[in-house]
Amino acid sequence: MTLWFGVVNSPGLFQEQKDLVIRRLKTRIGKHVVLRVISQQTRGQLSNRELATNRFAELLRDALKQVPVRKKTRVGRPAKLRRLEEKKQRGLLKSRRSEKVPIED
Repeated sequence: MTLWFGVVNSPGLFQEQKDLVIRRLKTRIGKHVVLRVISQQTRGQLSNRELATNRFAELLRDALKQVPVRKKTRVGRPAKLRRLEEKKQRGLLKSRRSEKVPIED
């Protein structure tokens, strides 16, 4: 069973929603801007039609879902100072390893 949905000609979607669906489902939309959903899981046409309809609804729901905008964060000043202090301590430890120790007989 194949379900065809003309995204551009859909009266149920606003223009912003159409653009969002086209952008997010571009791998499933053909050159005529038609979304195609295929279901061949069962032998019955009615059950395949229901599966295709459910899959279509899920695809459309996921494509129209609002993604939260990422809020930019910074590393705090105490964390920067702590990291630099740890680097200094580590460098001091490594430099002490390479110091020549005089050998006394």
